[in-house]
Amino acid sequence: MVRYYGWYSNRARGERAKKQAEVAEHDTPAGIQVINVSDYQPRRLPSKKWRELIKQVWEVDPFDCPRCGSEMKLIALIDDNEVIEKILRHLDLWPQEAIPARAPPKTVMHEYTLEPFFDGYSYYDEAVAG
Repeated sequence: MVRYYGWYSNRARGERAKKQAEVAEHDTPAGIQVINVSDYQPRRLPSKKWRELIKQVWEVDPFDCPRCGSEMKLIALIDDNEVIEKILRHLDLWPQEAIPARAPPKTVMHEYTLEPFFDGYSYYDEAVAG
């Protein structure tokens, strides 16, 4: 076990860090706002397990380039509808005219015919005997 005293102790290092932070806060010029980003956690990229699951289910590697067949890299995951639409409009892949909404499917009425079912068992005799 190693113990640190004086300058190298945890208490002394913590006090020095606090003093440095206080000095840094007071030294900012007027009109400049300091934003604390120490709590920021960027969005997590999907795990590599999803790639293996897609390979098992669909038997296709999602990272294989459809044009040349080489392996692609995942740079970003875009799930905001407005950003997707903006990118597709820029690439002229967004439909220009609105796709009309279709009517719900018509209900189909089936006609059923009920036929008597005789299995040779007499329910009446059992009810009277019981």
